[in-house]
Amino acid sequence: MRVNKLKTKIKQGRPVLGTFLFFPSPHTVELLGYAGFDFVIVDTEHGPTGPLDTVLLESLMRASEIADITPLVRIPERSRVIAQKVLDAGALGIVVPFIHSGEETREAVLDAKYPPQGRRGACYLTRPTAYTTRWTEEYWADANRETMVVPMIEDQAAVENIEEILDVPGVDFIFFGGRDHSMTSGYPTPNNPATQAAQRRLGEACARRGIPLAHFLYPPFEKSVQEGIRKGAKILVAGGDNALLLQILQSTVRAFQET
Repeated sequence: MRVNKLKTKIKQGRPVLGTFLFFPSPHTVELLGYAGFDFVIVDTEHGPTGPLDTVLLESLMRASEIADITPLVRIPERSRVIAQKVLDAGALGIVVPFIHSGEETREAVLDAKYPPQGRRGACYLTRPTAYTTRWTEEYWADANRETMVVPMIEDQAAVENIEEILDVPGVDFIFFGGRDHSMTSGYPTPNNPATQAAQRRLGEACARRGIPLAHFLYPPFEKSVQEGIRKGAKILVAGGDNALLLQILQSTVRAFQET
């Protein structure tokens, strides 16, 4: 079983940097790893990669192994079948959207873990075992230890239940979907009092339980990374691969136009 370096760094309290993958490209995954990113989240909720396109998912996972970057997958909804498919392809964790309660969180953990901790189907003929060549009797326990589960909090109902969500064993860190929260609260952008108050509440609850809250970064990324570190954030997520590329392209064009 591949060691989850992201999970190890988080347990050590070290800051980590990641981004979402919207371009379904193994080349982009490799570039992110070679650039020094700690993790990439393949987006099958909003991105063009299909959650059941296991041929493409396996190629993305192979690229992550080559470039030594931890791959997570944001699945489109909580589903045992989808979770099993992406994990069998080689993902080291799932990001689960629109979690609202402790019970839904427990269901997500059960989807991602083998018995007795969960209900993931126990097949050892998959990529993570190198098609049985690296399988040992300890594999099931190793996989449960290395596989991450990341709930996404995206509306006020979930914010109200954050304590019971955090109390579920198996939660590695929390994502706050500020844009979805703002939209469901009647605001067009996250820069509003309700969403800002929700983020503070989530941060305080996560701090009390020692479970990190991911800090989402916006362009210009150099500045937002520095501000995130200054605020004490440990898990920084720099937009997506498309936003990173767009910033570079726009800054290059501006430099050209100003010359």
